[in-house]
Amino acid sequence: MKEIESRNNPIIKRALKAINEPNKENLILVEGFKLFGEALKSGAKPEMIFVENEESFYKALKSAPAFDGESSLYKISRGLMRELSTVQTPSDIIAFLTPSPAPHLEDVVKNSEMLVVLDRLQDPGNIGTIMRTSEAMGVSAIILLKGCCSHNNHKVIRAAMGSSFRLPIVPGVDAQKLFKVLNNNNYMSICADMKGSSLVNFKFASKTALFMGQEGQGLSDYIVSNCKSRVSIPMCGQVESLNVATSTAICLYEWASRRGLRV
Repeated sequence: MKEIESRNNPIIKRALKAINEPNKENLILVEGFKLFGEALKSGAKPEMIFVENEESFYKALKSAPAFDGESSLYKISRGLMRELSTVQTPSDIIAFLTPSPAPHLEDVVKNSEMLVVLDRLQDPGNIGTIMRTSEAMGVSAIILLKGCCSHNNHKVIRAAMGSSFRLPIVPGVDAQKLFKVLNNNNYMSICADMKGSSLVNFKFASKTALFMGQEGQGLSDYIVSNCKSRVSIPMCGQVESLNVATSTAICLYEWASRRGLRV
């Protein structure tokens, strides 16, 4: 294991650049052994791995997938760990990896029952929470339309708690192309809309794509006009709307409960 002591080391500079300019480096950042293990299982390739305690790393590695990234492993001080960490208290490991290739849209749609489609969501916490909920409810895959925050954003990864590595995720999809593929595969496209049919009595199709919209503006007019059905969530009091992650969770629970929450 190589040791780095200076902030001016080229490896540290590259890591800082990957944090500050993620689009240029195209690396994903994970913090903690659990997420590191999930990233490896997904096929991500280690580029830079930073640890403070060598013994703890090799001990944790025993329960991780096959690891061949010895050349990318670096021991650094607590101070440098703090500089690289995106949270107040650094984890035992901070790793930068090349993500595995995204699956093909046509393959995902063909082999799925329920798809969650996100339209221009920008809040990484919401996206990560939706991913985690989707996995728990048995969703087949997540599709991110153009304009969404990257699924490789470190805040998305942290909020998803591993789901972003376990679920098939197709990013940067054009809405027009998606509807064409969905229609060719006999999907019912539905969207959450206050004027839609009550979710309580809604009958889901065997192949369903649930569209959820941007936090502030909701779904685009194009998506609403092309969805085959609209559903609304009954609410009490004077609440006008719910957080998009909460709304998605309610819709998915209704869908999953009617199919027996199969696991």
